[in-house]
Amino acid sequence: MVALENGELGPLLSPGTLRGLEDECVTDVKAQTRAALLRVLQEDGEHWGSTEDWSSNLAQDVCELLEEHTERAPRISQEFGERMAHCCLGGLAEFLQSFQQRVERFHENPGVRELPPDTYISRTISLVNCGPPLRALAERLARVGPPESEPAREAAASALDRVIRLCHRILTDLLFQELQPHFSKLMRRKWLSSSEALDGIVGTLGAKALALRRMQDEPYQALVAELHRRALVEYVRPLFRGRLRCGSARTRSRVAGRLREDAAQLERLFRRLESQASWLDAVVPRLAEVLRLEDTPSIQMEVGVLVRDYPDIRQKHVATLLDIRGLRHTAARQEILAVTRDLELCEVAALSPPRDRAFFADIPVPRPPICLSLPLFLGRLTLSRLACLPWPRPPAPSPLRRPPARR
Repeated sequence: MVALENGELGPLLSPGTLRGLEDECVTDVKAQTRAALLRVLQEDGEHWGSTEDWSSNLAQDVCELLEEHTERAPRISQEFGERMAHCCLGGLAEFLQSFQQRVERFHENPGVRELPPDTYISRTISLVNCGPPLRALAERLARVGPPESEPAREAAASALDRVIRLCHRILTDLLFQELQPHFSKLMRRKWLSSSEALDGIVGTLGAKALALRRMQDEPYQALVAELHRRALVEYVRPLFRGRLRCGSARTRSRVAGRLREDAAQLERLFRRLESQASWLDAVVPRLAEVLRLEDTPSIQMEVGVLVRDYPDIRQKHVATLLDIRGLRHTAARQEILAVTRDLELCEVAALSPPRDRAFFADIPVPRPPICLSLPLFLGRLTLSRLACLPWPRPPAPSPLRRPPARR
C-alpha cells in the first residue's frame, strides 16, 4: 500500500521474463523481415529485364520495413533498441549480399543485351541509386546498435560497393565502345588540321551525360571522375603508341599546340559535367611541354614536374616521348632520363597511387627493338645490315629429367 501511495510500482515482469519476451520478439522480427526483404527483391528484380516504363522503389521499401521496427524498439528500453538495430542491420547485410548477387546475374545474362540501350542504361542507373539510401540506413543502424554491429555494417558496405563498381564499369564500357571510333582518329596527320575527332568525343560524352544526371550525387561524382580519367587515358594512349614523329621543331610546336587546344576543350567539358578530378587537367599540357621545349634543362624540369604530379609514370613513358620528338642516342636524352631514374628510386615516388589516381599505369608503350649488326656472307661478299629484331622471349624451361635410381 505504501508503494501504491507513493507511486513507486516496480516492474510487472521479472527481468528474466522480460528478456525472454524480447528474445522472442527479435527472433520473430528477424524471420519476418528476412522473408519480406527477399519478397521485395524478387518483385523488384522481375522488372529489371522488362522494356516497360518502371521506377524502382526497392530502397524505399527496404528502409520502411526495417525502420518500422528500429523506431519502436527504443520506446521499450535503450538496450532493446540496440538489440533490434543489431538484428535489422544483420538482416540488411544479408539482403544486400543477395541484392549484389542478383545484380551480377542480371548483367551476366545475355538476354539483357537485347534491351534497348537507353533502357539498359536506365535500369543500371536505378540499381546504382539504391546504394546511397541503403548505405545511410546501414550507417544509422550501426550507430544505434552495439559495437559488435561493425562487421555487419562492413558487409553491407562491401556489397553496395561491389554493386556500384560493377554498374559503373558497365556504363563506362558502353560509353567508350561508342567513343572508340573517335579515339582511333587521334594522333594522325588529319588530327593536326581537323578537330573532327575531338568534337565527336566531346559531343558524345556531353550527350550521354544527360542520362547519367539521373544518378544520385555520390555515385555520379565517382562515375564522372572515372569517365574523366578514362577519357584522358584513351586520348593519350595513341600518342604513346608512336603514331606521330616530330623530327623538326616546327612539327613539335604544331603537335604541342594541338594537344593544348584539345586539353582545354576536354577540361571545359568535364567542368560542365562537374568532375572533381581536377588532378587530370594538367597531364596533356605537361606532355605538350615536353614535346615543345628545346633546351635540355627546361625539358628536365618539365619531366620532373610530370613525375611529381603523376608518380606512376615510368622511364619507358618518358623515353617514348623523347623518341616521338626525335631525341635518340644523345647525351641530352640520357640527362633527361636520369631525372626519371632518380625520382623512381625515391621511396615516395616508388609508392603506387591508389587505383582512382592511376594514369600512366594504364598506358602501355611499345617495346623497343634490339638492333644488331648481322654479317651476311654470300660467297666472297660480306654485307653488313642493320637488323632490328623484337625482344627475344626467354627460352622455355627444359623438362626435368628424373635421376636414375641407384642400385
